[in-house]
Amino acid sequence: MLHKVNNLEKNYVSNAFYLDEFSIFEITGTPRNVNFPRWMQIAHCEDKRLSMILLSGESIELPDNLQIEKDTRLNIRYSAALPNISADGLVFEICFLESDQNHTADLICALPIAGGMQPPYWRMINLDISHLAGHKGRLIFRCQPGAENDPSGDWLAISDLCIGREDQLSLLKARSFHEHRSRNEIEHFSIVYRHSMYSSIQDQHAELAASKPRPVRKFIQGNDVAEISNGTAITDVEPLPGEFPYDYATRLLAGCIPQTPPNFLERLKSRAQSGNIVKVLSLCSGAARIEADYAAQVGINVEWSLLDINVDLLGLASKQFAPEIKLDLIEANVNELSFSGEKWDIILCVSALHHIVELERLMKFCHNSLNEDGEFWSIGEYVGRNGNRLWPDAREEANKLFHQLPKQYRINHHTSELDDDIPDNDYSVGCFEGIRSENIEPLLDRWFHPVDVYRRNCFLWRLINLTYSDNYDLKNPDDRKWIVRMVNAEVEHFRAGGRGTELFGVYRPRLLDYPKTKP
Repeated sequence: MLHKVNNLEKNYVSNAFYLDEFSIFEITGTPRNVNFPRWMQIAHCEDKRLSMILLSGESIELPDNLQIEKDTRLNIRYSAALPNISADGLVFEICFLESDQNHTADLICALPIAGGMQPPYWRMINLDISHLAGHKGRLIFRCQPGAENDPSGDWLAISDLCIGREDQLSLLKARSFHEHRSRNEIEHFSIVYRHSMYSSIQDQHAELAASKPRPVRKFIQGNDVAEISNGTAITDVEPLPGEFPYDYATRLLAGCIPQTPPNFLERLKSRAQSGNIVKVLSLCSGAARIEADYAAQVGINVEWSLLDINVDLLGLASKQFAPEIKLDLIEANVNELSFSGEKWDIILCVSALHHIVELERLMKFCHNSLNEDGEFWSIGEYVGRNGNRLWPDAREEANKLFHQLPKQYRINHHTSELDDDIPDNDYSVGCFEGIRSENIEPLLDRWFHPVDVYRRNCFLWRLINLTYSDNYDLKNPDDRKWIVRMVNAEVEHFRAGGRGTELFGVYRPRLLDYPKTKP
């Protein structure tokens, strides 16, 4: 039994799949003389989702052209299709058969469903199948009887079945059952807006307008969508004296973005010039290079508290501040901070939040430790994928350019080897690098109001960071040309919706004033 493809899926058949009535798949092993619906709503489960039904002994095989990538995930929602199945239950098997291979399919996992009366809850798994990266083949899903080989009543319901790159799964799930959802939505809202709660107002408007129904036209889609460019590509730019390749690249990038980051120094100067003492707390201050530079320019009206777990780095930091600057050195684990009663006007963190585990605790501490007109500053923070990995779409674009680089630019100075692809290691495995970086912005939004937020750098940092920056000599025009190409590729990806991973932001506490209740 072969099913047709949904037009919405046509661009994704090679590396992604979603199941609905119009997807391409083949079903084998169907028993004869058994009447059953292939698609049905599962009445005994919550949500009563429309599902595909597999009987015991049946298999559904997806097309033989599925390309597995490193970030490929398999998302399935399933249940017994009947409220009561055989006493020994059933087993839902997931297998992979590589193209051009004659051996049997390899079992990925077996998911048993206990027999008897069924609970009203769906089961859902999100399975990482990136161990098959680089392989091409077909996925096979089987409904098998339980340990006693009793198939009676063993109907399996599959409501969601999506295979795709991790960052595409949400889109693929939303695309499934498009026709079914569209019919229901049109019918639903046609009924809703005829309810008296809405119709009475609509009837009044219609009476006042004294209008008549008008013809409805269909929107004609174009074949191609022209991309809008917000600027021209940059060309060769002379480096500044003593400028490093990474700084050169980020300077060019900043010049391509029609927005400027917050001017933290000017904000601090403005506060200091008001005449009041400004108290600043720097979290995870380390050697405090940026803080010391600010302190040298704003003077004695700013009092600095530097907090770090590393006493040695606090010692290095203290030597950079002039004797007349009031300096408070605090040894503390930022993961264990709680409100002490002390308040600051500014709490800042320079590119360190992505090393912190207890972000919720820290956000609460910062919120409660700021004065009412206080600000939290995030300076150059990494807010990308956990483990300092590139998002899949960014890695794909970055590798397009990386593959074009001559060999001398692809030497990895950490491994001394020539890289064919940009490494995709999870750096949080052995340390706290990017341990919860994906959670930083959502938690900032929970505790603070944004005042001035600036993001950039989807993948440029990975192409020109310490791993590869020593491969470039800014005095060499050819080396600069490759960096310029990187910047232009980064800008185009950013304009196309790429996610910036470098955050500069000013935030104010989300103070909530509750109305007083009358006695």
